[in-house]
Amino acid sequence: MPEQYRVVDASVVRVGPTECWQVRQQRPDGGHHVTVFPTSSLEWRAAEYDIDHTTAAGINQILDILLHEPFVPDPIEHRERDPAAAKGFTAPSTQALHGLQVGEEAPITLHNAPDRATARAAHLERIAHTKRTRIHVVPSTPTATKRTAAALAPDPLDLIRANHGITTAGVAAKTALVEQARQQLGAAEGPVPAEASTPPTFPATFTTPMWDSAVPQRDDAHRCDSGDDTA
Repeated sequence: MPEQYRVVDASVVRVGPTECWQVRQQRPDGGHHVTVFPTSSLEWRAAEYDIDHTTAAGINQILDILLHEPFVPDPIEHRERDPAAAKGFTAPSTQALHGLQVGEEAPITLHNAPDRATARAAHLERIAHTKRTRIHVVPSTPTATKRTAAALAPDPLDLIRANHGITTAGVAAKTALVEQARQQLGAAEGPVPAEASTPPTFPATFTTPMWDSAVPQRDDAHRCDSGDDTA
């Protein structure tokens, strides 16, 4: 059975020059887990996985992805146990990573998926597996004595839903960058032309732990004791 992490609050914080959302959750042991991600991450996920940001369901799906990504094992590093690969989500690798060679069959990620819809399906399979087997982030549940007052209180995540900052123009611009990077990686599978002297360049989201699936150790970096406001 997975552990349930209950959302306590959400707020805007700055990590260096980057504006971020901070979502505090209460663990079963009473301590707090804090997930921090750039505010731009919502727009990136909409672009990366072709998620409709104009609907409430789409925004909720993006939030669900962001809150569970820190608990998803890296699909390439842990490819023998990857739940998406076990369901047939595999494709030739476009990068030499964790012992894999370019062209070798690998779990599908945003890097090697034939399209963003397939990348989304594989990513959602990993998110669902994590929620079933590791950690499930859920809304706060009031106690019996506080249920009436809590019913009138907003969901802490409503702050993010109301201020997600996703725009059609922003998604279009990020989609162009995502597809450019994916095409560059795909081209790297074949022979390298003589004139191609520089390696592919990728959007920042492709090179951070949050781009697709974060390694399990990231959880430790975002834990804090109850009452400690640092992330």
